[in-house]
Amino acid sequence: MEILIQNCNIIDGTGAPAFAGSVGFDSGKLRVFRGNGLPQAKRTVDAGGLTLVPGFIDAHSHGDLTMASKFATRSKLSQGFTTQIAGQCGVSMFPVSEEYGGLFPQFVSGIAPHPDFPADLARLSSADGYFDWLKTLDNPVVTKSFVGHGTLRLWAMGYENRRPNGTELARMQSMLRRSMREGALGLSLGMVYAPGCYADNKELLALLRVVRDEGGCFAMHPRNEADTVEQARAESVRLVKQSGVPLCVSHMKAAGRDNWGKPHNVLQMIDRAAQSGQRLLIDSYPYTAGCTALNVSVPPRYFTGGMPGLVAALSDKTERKVIRAEMRGRSNYENYVYNCGGFSGVFVSSCPIDHSAEGMYITEYAEQIGMDPFDAYCDILIKNNGLGLGIYFHMSEDDVVEILTHPLCVIGTDGLIGLPSENPHPRTHGTSAHAYDLLVRKKKLLTPEQMIHKLTGQTADFLQLAGKGRIRDGCDADVLLLDLDEFIDTATYQNGAGLCRGIKGIFIGGKSIDLNSYSV
Repeated sequence: MEILIQNCNIIDGTGAPAFAGSVGFDSGKLRVFRGNGLPQAKRTVDAGGLTLVPGFIDAHSHGDLTMASKFATRSKLSQGFTTQIAGQCGVSMFPVSEEYGGLFPQFVSGIAPHPDFPADLARLSSADGYFDWLKTLDNPVVTKSFVGHGTLRLWAMGYENRRPNGTELARMQSMLRRSMREGALGLSLGMVYAPGCYADNKELLALLRVVRDEGGCFAMHPRNEADTVEQARAESVRLVKQSGVPLCVSHMKAAGRDNWGKPHNVLQMIDRAAQSGQRLLIDSYPYTAGCTALNVSVPPRYFTGGMPGLVAALSDKTERKVIRAEMRGRSNYENYVYNCGGFSGVFVSSCPIDHSAEGMYITEYAEQIGMDPFDAYCDILIKNNGLGLGIYFHMSEDDVVEILTHPLCVIGTDGLIGLPSENPHPRTHGTSAHAYDLLVRKKKLLTPEQMIHKLTGQTADFLQLAGKGRIRDGCDADVLLLDLDEFIDTATYQNGAGLCRGIKGIFIGGKSIDLNSYSV
C-alpha cells in the first residue's frame, strides 16, 4: 500500500450517506476500509475527520483548448476537478486537415482567445494524435473529449455555408467513426457557431447514426437559448428520438428577461423524454452570466470568410449599417447583445491583442473613447482580429437554481479562459464551490451527498467513465480531501481567478498534486 488516508468522513459519489472510514492507494487504484485492521503503507495521512470525496468531474469544460497553460490547469485543479469532459459546443482539437488546417487556429480562437497547439499542427490530424500530445504535457487532469461537429465540418469543407456533398459527408462519417474508436466520446454540436450552424438535421442525423453504432453519445449547444429556446431544445430531444443516441443537454439556460421561466417547460419536456426511455443528462453552471466569444452576436453569414471576412464586413460602412440594424432588435439567430438588454449587459472579459476594453462593459468603454456603443463594439472586434471573450448578464437565478437541482443535472464550468493577465469569468475558478455554497449552504436544497454526486458519480455513470466518480475498491485513486465547512469560492466578476477555499488535498492516480507547481 503506497498511501493510506485514515480517519475520513467518506462521501462516495453515489449519493449514499457519508460514512467513516479509510482509503488506501495501491498502484493508482483505491481500496476502501470501514473498520480497524488497516494495512501497512509507505505513507499514512491522518485526515482528522476531513471529508474524502471522488475527484470532481467537469462535465462541460472546454479545457482541451488550453491544456499547456499552467493558468488554465490550475483553474481546474484548484476547484477539485481531476477529470474534464471536453470538445463541447462543436469545437474540439481534432481532426485538423492539411487542406483547411490554416483556418483551424482562428476557428478555435473564436471561443478560446489563446489556444494551445503542438509545434506541429499535424499531430492534431486524429484523435490518437491529440491524446498522444496530451501525454507530453505537464497537466495531470484526465481529459475525455467529444469530436466537435464544427471542427469535423471545417476538416471536411472549410467554412462553406451549404450542405455537404456525398463525398464530404462520407468522409465526415468515416473520421467520426475513427475518432470514436480512438477514444472520443461521441459528437458535440455547436449550433450557433460557424461552420456548424450551417448544418441541417439531415446532416446531423447521418453523423449521429455513426455515434449510435459506436455506442457513444452527443452533446448539443442548441440553435437558440433565448426567444426560441423551447423550440431549440425540442430539436435536441427530437434528435435523441430519431437517432437513438443519448444526449448531454449543454449549459441549460434561458437568456433574456423575456425568456425567464422557460427552463421550467424545457425541463418538463426532458422529463417526458426520459420517462419514454431516452437517456439524457443536463449540464449547467451556477451563475447568472454566461461567457463566450464577443463576435457571437454578429449574424452568422458574416463568418463564411473566417475572421478576416468578419473584420472586413465590420470595417465596411455599408455592411456595418446592415449589421447594426439586424443586431438592434429580435433576430432569427442567437443575438447575445439583445438578450442582455443591450451593450450595457456585455462585459469585456479578455481580448487577445488590444486590451483597452477589458474589465469594462461595452457602454463604459464607448463612453471612455467617445463612441456610440455599437461602433465601440465593432472597434473592439476589429482591433482584435474578430476575437475576444465577453461575459453576458442575461439569466435569472430562479431558473439557474431550478435547473441545477433537477435530478438529471450535473455541474460543468463551461470554463473558457485566457491569459493570467486577463480577467476570466468566475466560473473558470469557482464553479464547484459556488454550486456547493449556493445549493447546500445558502438554499439548503441539496444535501452534501447529493451535491457531490452531481460533481462526480452522476457524470461518470452517464458517460461510462470506468473507474471515475466513485470511492470504491478498484476505482482510480482520484480523490479530494475537503473541509466542507470552509469549501467556498472567492472568484468574482472583478477577480475571476480567485481560488476556492477548503480543498486540503488533491490526488490523481494516487499521486499528490501540488498546486504551487501551477502558479503563474
